[in-house]
Amino acid sequence: MTAFLFEIMSTEIPQVWQMAAGEAGRFYSDIFLKHDVMFLGPGYYGPYDAKTYRRAVDDGLTTRGIVGDIASFRENVQPGEIVLMREGRRVVAIGVVADSDYEWNETFDDIYGWGLQHTRRVIWQEHLTKDLARIQAKAPLFARQKQQHTFTRVNVENVLAPLRSLFASLKQRKLKPMPNPLPASLSLEAVGQQLFARGVANDAVVKVIAAFERQRRLLGWYEQLDEELNRPTEHEVVAHTVLPLLLALGWSEQLLAVEWKKIDLAAFCETPTVGKHCVLVCEAKARYSGLQDVREQAFNYVRKLKLNACRKVLLTDGGRFYLYERKSGAASWDDQAVGYLNVEKIRTNHIAPPGTNAIGTIVALTPAASGRAIK
Repeated sequence: MTAFLFEIMSTEIPQVWQMAAGEAGRFYSDIFLKHDVMFLGPGYYGPYDAKTYRRAVDDGLTTRGIVGDIASFRENVQPGEIVLMREGRRVVAIGVVADSDYEWNETFDDIYGWGLQHTRRVIWQEHLTKDLARIQAKAPLFARQKQQHTFTRVNVENVLAPLRSLFASLKQRKLKPMPNPLPASLSLEAVGQQLFARGVANDAVVKVIAAFERQRRLLGWYEQLDEELNRPTEHEVVAHTVLPLLLALGWSEQLLAVEWKKIDLAAFCETPTVGKHCVLVCEAKARYSGLQDVREQAFNYVRKLKLNACRKVLLTDGGRFYLYERKSGAASWDDQAVGYLNVEKIRTNHIAPPGTNAIGTIVALTPAASGRAIK
């Protein structure tokens, strides 16, 4: 259990790499640690193949720099080499590449909306977490690096020098298990059948499926726009995706207030639309925004406005919906989303957030379930 992976005094230190575990508002370091894995993307184009990914660059679907990171990840990494896991400029874990090959793993095709199927196994050294915090008490290790690729070699002395004393403490152990394969995305027909089986009225089912079809067309259209157009805006997300879905689920216009007391959208159990009747708060951000940091903003709206009847917070970027809950009578909110819906990949289970069911999430957004916990 405590055997060194290499003898620090008698051999050269292996190559060191750095791996970004997401970005602000969308970190997934917990998944890395839970499954002894690291992954990156985009992986939509299948296992790495130089010709295929070069074509993606030529078609403007990704950049040469990103493909270079993937190529290096696939071809240059060797067992026993060291990986520094980053959250922003801070190193949050050290790992050692396991004796296993690169794999394109479809299980990671939706990690907070990203396709991150390029994977490698890493033995993360969680016993060094406190040491990393001590070393970075004054400044993150990558504080001097203005820009950093998702995955690259580390050769700068100001990063490596403070860590060398830890490399002798790297331990070998059995890899943690990988997650089970996810269920396939549901067809819209299957979505309708499952919603109907959960008690959603037939008329509402028809309207919800039509709303999803419309949203998918719209999201596809947004994908083709020049990034400089900055669409959809937050207001467009509310108008074109959130409102149509909630109206389809049976909410009336009278019970949905847009820009209510600085809240993007608030839903009420009855009129008049005053604080004591508010049961759901929705905070929208622009497409592909990281949403993890947004939850506190929404929770604070509920606290400051004393919305005591509000049990649910919905976060969305138009394509993805995260549902948070608090139990009746509780003052605090769960940090982990209890519901998740990706409009373009509707599933009954997800890795991130773990164990969430899109069908249950949709049902939880109906007016009838506004005061009940998700099931």
